[in-house]
Amino acid sequence: MSARRWLGVTALGFAASAALHLATFTPLARHLRDGYAAILLVAAFIPLAGMLGRLRRAGAPSRAWRGLQIYDWRALADLVPPPARFLVFAAAMYVLMNLVLSLLVIGGASVVEAGGKHYLEAPGMERTEITREEYDAHRAVALRLSSGHLLVLYLVPLVYFVFIDPGLPVPSGRKPPASAS
Repeated sequence: MSARRWLGVTALGFAASAALHLATFTPLARHLRDGYAAILLVAAFIPLAGMLGRLRRAGAPSRAWRGLQIYDWRALADLVPPPARFLVFAAAMYVLMNLVLSLLVIGGASVVEAGGKHYLEAPGMERTEITREEYDAHRAVALRLSSGHLLVLYLVPLVYFVFIDPGLPVPSGRKPPASAS
């Protein structure tokens, strides 16, 4: 697949993940299903695999680490402009903050719907009936937790396909990857 197609697929996945994540902050969250995040999670590994395959075929710089040859991510990251590197860092920090805050809100509890009623379950605790509003709020936070991680899973290959991929034309003033020269 061409670099432009990989870029399009990755950008579409990132946009869908961001839309899903942002929707969890709105009343639309009541209508969202966990399956949306699951589909996007499985799909996130497609551009990640494409990125790794293109790195391998391009002969990306690698280094020895504990007897293994791994890609030298520092050399690749040097090709990314500082604002984009900061964007990836900021997104990773947001994902960590989202993880901690979401876990604080939902704890180890989960919600279930059975027989038209809504219940809160947690290990070592009896099943407790809750209102529909509490059920929806808990589900929205749980979906926010999982959809937040998708942002980084799509952002890393997106930055790769925009700034690093040897199949894309190299903007003037930027050095191409060592293998693309």
